[in-house]
Amino acid sequence: MIQATFGLAKSANARNIASLDACYGEWTGVRSNHVLDPIGRFSGIDGSSRSISTSEDRELLLALRKRADLIVVDAATARLEQYKAPKSKSALAIFSSSGDFTGIPAVDTSESPIYLFTGSSSPLHPTNPNAVLIPITDKPFEGFLAWAKKHSFDAILLEAGPTLTAKAFVARIVRQSAITRTGLSSESDPKLLANPFDPQAKLISLALASGTSFSLWSH
Repeated sequence: MIQATFGLAKSANARNIASLDACYGEWTGVRSNHVLDPIGRFSGIDGSSRSISTSEDRELLLALRKRADLIVVDAATARLEQYKAPKSKSALAIFSSSGDFTGIPAVDTSESPIYLFTGSSSPLHPTNPNAVLIPITDKPFEGFLAWAKKHSFDAILLEAGPTLTAKAFVARIVRQSAITRTGLSSESDPKLLANPFDPQAKLISLALASGTSFSLWSH
């Protein structure tokens, strides 16, 4: 059971993931979502976030995805975690500076448009006719919000690794961030609950459950 301790979660008396997602609500613009281990790492020994996640964290991720118009991830993460085309109404965008989108199931099998942002002048062109290649500069999110608005992608969920996510924060396009921290103990350093991308972020919701914290921040 979740214990709501602050902000939106406490006001809504959230007791499970469904009620936590409900109090987070809809959003416009970019909301990032990440899970971290007790010492602030974004992945486990297998290089994947799955090994540091929990069933509650995965349930929250699926709930957030259902509310998103567009899911954004980097190619390395999508390849490692074997991203498939979203089962929800969400579209999928994948970023790669090298233009290598091989080994990602969603790229090969998506039956709806999948947007591939590439920094390469000669990317490896997917065989899937639904794959749309979009060139980017060394500032990958330059013009991104205008592009998203043009395609009616109002709610964007950023699930990328820390490198691409940090660039999104530098570009100042992230409005909210959902952070799950797993494996915490009662003696955990309070600094571990800080936002890893923005030290000036404002905490707007906090809930705890069996050594896991669920926080939502505004930027």
